[in-house]
Amino acid sequence: MYNIIKEFWKGKFTMLNGYFDLPTITFFTQKNIWTGSLYTNFSYRITPINKPAEDDKPAVKELFTQVWYGTQCYNNVKEFVCEFHEDMTADGLEKTREHLTGAVEEFKKIRKTIEPDFKLH
Repeated sequence: MYNIIKEFWKGKFTMLNGYFDLPTITFFTQKNIWTGSLYTNFSYRITPINKPAEDDKPAVKELFTQVWYGTQCYNNVKEFVCEFHEDMTADGLEKTREHLTGAVEEFKKIRKTIEPDFKLH
């Protein structure tokens, strides 16, 4: 096992789906929230939104994704770098992955300029 991890960090292996191995759409249709991070300071949260139809408004079923820089937990985030909405479908989840990949590519350009939001004691 150690050799596989060592080879992964040398760049000989990649994640199955690029940067993000996300659960299937069933995870979200069951009202579960997914959070993750990359490169220490790139954090994201995918929340399923499931609002029933009201009056003249149609029902809303979507994946709502928020991205922030830093190690703060979601409840303490004051500013999100980007947010996007996609249909709660397998195609919508794939589009979410594409949006996240674009966001992390932008993050990689500036990540060394971001000050850590934590202190070592």
